[in-house]
Amino acid sequence: MSEKRGGLEKLIYDFNTAKAVYIKNQVGKLIRITERDFRSYNGERFILINGVYEQYDGPIYYHNTNIKCNEPIGENKIQYAHDKPWVSIRRPHENYLVDPTKNQACSTIP
Repeated sequence: MSEKRGGLEKLIYDFNTAKAVYIKNQVGKLIRITERDFRSYNGERFILINGVYEQYDGPIYYHNTNIKCNEPIGENKIQYAHDKPWVSIRRPHENYLVDPTKNQACSTIP
């Protein structure tokens, strides 16, 4: 169904997607992340090659697009084309995943 939303083009990956990819968060800890988020992250990015973390200085793309981000917004953030993150729409039977008091996802299933 992504073709209805314009998702007809295959995403470009300028790095080997078979390798493990990591980002450095605000605290300075390396966190493993998906390749899709890795290519859109504005911050320090690393690829694990033969047991060594090598810094990656490739282009930054807007999330889920092949459009290069020329002017990143913020530091250590995933760059979105519409300046707002993607939000999942839950089906009616998935409402147990949301905490009604805080209107956010629960960490455990009741």
